[in-house]
Amino acid sequence: MELFTLNRGFIKQYEIDKFTSAIWTERYYGDSEIELVVPATMDMIQQLPVGTFVGLVGSKEIMLIDTIDNESGQLKVTGQGLLPFLNNRFIRDTALHENRYWNLAGVPGWVLWAIVYYMCVGGTYPAGIPNPSRLVIPGLGLNSYDKVGPSVNFAIPYGPVYDAMRDIATTYSIGIKITLESATDTGYSLQFLSYRGLDHTSGQSVNPIVRFSPQMDTLAGIKELQSIASYKTLVYSFCPPNPNGLADTVPAGTASVAGPTGFDLRAQMTFEEDITTDMIGGSAATLTSILNQRANQELQNDRFVRAVDGQIVPLNQFQYGVDYNLGDVIEVQGNSGIIQTSRVTEYIRAQDDTGEQAYPTVAMLG
Repeated sequence: MELFTLNRGFIKQYEIDKFTSAIWTERYYGDSEIELVVPATMDMIQQLPVGTFVGLVGSKEIMLIDTIDNESGQLKVTGQGLLPFLNNRFIRDTALHENRYWNLAGVPGWVLWAIVYYMCVGGTYPAGIPNPSRLVIPGLGLNSYDKVGPSVNFAIPYGPVYDAMRDIATTYSIGIKITLESATDTGYSLQFLSYRGLDHTSGQSVNPIVRFSPQMDTLAGIKELQSIASYKTLVYSFCPPNPNGLADTVPAGTASVAGPTGFDLRAQMTFEEDITTDMIGGSAATLTSILNQRANQELQNDRFVRAVDGQIVPLNQFQYGVDYNLGDVIEVQGNSGIIQTSRVTEYIRAQDDTGEQAYPTVAMLG
C-alpha cells in the first residue's frame, strides 16, 4: 500500500512508509475509514497530526485523520472519508425556530446532491444564521447523480448533513462518495457522486455474472442460515398524530412482497407517532410518501433471512475494479447450493508484517 499525506490544497506532502499495519476501507454508503499503526517517532507525530488528509495510490477517496492514540511506543491513527465530515455542516432551510424539517421533492439520487449543494456549496439559504456562506466547502462540486426511480416527497430532518444523506442512501440503495478529481498549485476539485451498482447476477444477461462459491475456490469458511421467524410480506403504516387532519383522507402507507396469500401472507401494522405538521408541510402527497417510505423500511427490516456467509478469497478470478465494483449486485453460493444475491458494500485493503491483501465485503439482499 502506498499511502501519503496531503496539505489543505490536496497537494501530496509525505509518503507514509513506516507503518506497522494499515487498513483502508472504502464503503458504498460513504462511511469509509482508515486505521494506521506507526512508530511513535517525532517524525510520525509531526507528519500525522489530527486533521491531516491521507491518500492512497489507486484510490480517489481521501481520508481525514480525526483520532490519534499514543501508547507503548506506537501511534494508532484513525480517520474517516470526506463524506462523514459533512456532519460538521447542518441542514436548515428557514429562520423559523419552530421548524424541524426540510420538505424537498425529487428523484432520491438528485435529492442527495441537493442536500450537499444547498447546505455545503451554495451557502445561500436563509437558515437563521449570519453569513451562511461561511459553511461553504470550497472546491466541492457535482460529478453526477443517480437518476433512477420516481420523484419522492421527502421530509428531511434538520441536523447533521451526512446522517440525513446516509438514511436516504441506505433506504434507496444508492451509493455516495466524494472523490478528489484534481489538485494543482492553483486549486483543486472535489466531486460528489451518487450512483447505483451494476447487476452481475444470473437473472440478467447484460453484464458478466460474478458468483463467489466454494466450487470455484472463491469463497471459504462458509456458514449458512435460513429463517422466517421475523419475516413480513405486507406492512401498513398509520399516522395517529394526524397533523392538519390529513390522515382522514390519506390511505395507510403500504409495502408488500408480491404474491403471498394464506399462510404465506405475513402482515404487520406500524404507528408513525413522530410525524408532525412541519414534517409534511400541509401536503397530503408528502404524508402519503412518508408513510410509504416507513412501510418499505419496516418491510426491509423484516425480510426472509437466507444468509450465506464466508470469506471471499483474495486474488481470486474476479478482479475488483474490472469485474465488479462497490455497489454491484453479485451472487454468493453456499455448500448446499443456495445462491444468495448480495451487494458489494466494502472494499478493504490491508497490510501488516504478514503481507498485503485486499478483499470485498458483501451484504445479503432480500
